[in-house]
Amino acid sequence: MSLSYYCSGNVNAPVLVLLHGFLGSASDWCSLLALLKEDYYLITVDLPGHGLSHWVEDDVQGADYFCHRLEQTVQTIEQMEGGSLIRFNLLGYSLGGRLAMAYTIAFPERVEKLLLEGAHPGLISEQERSERYQSDLHWAGRFRNEPVADVLWDWYKQPVFSDLDDSQIRSLIHERSKGSGLLLADALMSFSLSKQPNYCRALSRLKAECQQRTGSPLFPSVHYFYGEHDRKFGQIGQHLLTEQVIHSIHPVVGCGHNVHREQPDVMARLLRELF
Repeated sequence: MSLSYYCSGNVNAPVLVLLHGFLGSASDWCSLLALLKEDYYLITVDLPGHGLSHWVEDDVQGADYFCHRLEQTVQTIEQMEGGSLIRFNLLGYSLGGRLAMAYTIAFPERVEKLLLEGAHPGLISEQERSERYQSDLHWAGRFRNEPVADVLWDWYKQPVFSDLDDSQIRSLIHERSKGSGLLLADALMSFSLSKQPNYCRALSRLKAECQQRTGSPLFPSVHYFYGEHDRKFGQIGQHLLTEQVIHSIHPVVGCGHNVHREQPDVMARLLRELF
């Protein structure tokens, strides 16, 4: 089943597909889209259980099944657009970035540039996986059993969102408290970081395989964005650059974890420079 998607922008420009983060929807990109509409053909996608994308039984399989659904969506758009999406650029924020990595690994011939915003490539140790699983299980239980607005207040008090003040948190809660707590809990557990492979290794392996195979498509160039106040993901980005998994890193001043929401003008400028 295809995912819900929205097309806008310049049909003659490079194609940019955008995947939002957990709790969000395609509308999260509105400020950025307004700045890029002349430069790209923009396709925003609702993740399963978010926005208008239905949660289906097989979504519990996690990232692997998501890649299947996104590819179905791409093929649907391709049929409508006459094949113009054979190779496109893919931008993902947070959870959307993790799923963008999964899709690129599954369909490397599709992706021209992989653009990651505050996305985690995967945990390494079993202890980290166990701790993350217990944390996600705790939050999923709260989403299932408490009013979504009450859970979100505590959710946005986590260290990764420490740059947000109370008024910004209230604005986010107003936007996102209408979602189904049951669907959010299912999505949180199905796409849990504790179940995610180490995409750092997978991307490195794919890069080497693409370089060795004669006639294979070029390995997608990978670029990483993070807010200057987001120390955790800044360190992750630096590590990926050191390990030569990504091609460039882009710290953005004046913001935390959500760069495209807090600094859309800067994000738009950086994207134009990459193209």
